[in-house]
Amino acid sequence: MLKKWWTPLATLVMLAGLLVVATTDQSPAAEDTMVMVGGRGGHEHGGPLYFTLTAGSVHGLYPGKVKQLRVTVNNPMGYRLRLQQLAGRVTWSSRRGCPATSASLQVRPYTGRLPVLISAHGRTTLTGTLPILMPSGTSEKCAGAHFRITISGMGYRVDR
Repeated sequence: MLKKWWTPLATLVMLAGLLVVATTDQSPAAEDTMVMVGGRGGHEHGGPLYFTLTAGSVHGLYPGKVKQLRVTVNNPMGYRLRLQQLAGRVTWSSRRGCPATSASLQVRPYTGRLPVLISAHGRTTLTGTLPILMPSGTSEKCAGAHFRITISGMGYRVDR
């Protein structure tokens, strides 16, 4: 019989292996790596897997500018994953006069089709993007600031 601490530990280890790479299509040379910072779920019982990822900084925005955040998912596990939900929010700004709020930067809903199957030990670049918008009424202090985006999602283990 497994000890009570084994299930949460195994879930965190599994989720910590999930790596997502994000790039914006306006600057294809810039690549940010998102690394798992937490997770919970019940993959051994068929329950949902929840994860949170933090990206490197998004930059090059000014009032009225939109960038498309591309997402690539690497699945290090020995089974397929079905990604059901994906969302993002701004959590940090490099400038004091530019708060990390939706008034300064907005992460719009994911534009692609979900669910997406990610094969065991596979890598999948999602067809959609997370649009990042700096609203036109945003303070000029925010122009050129770096922002950190946190991405959260939910999916399931697929055994067949």
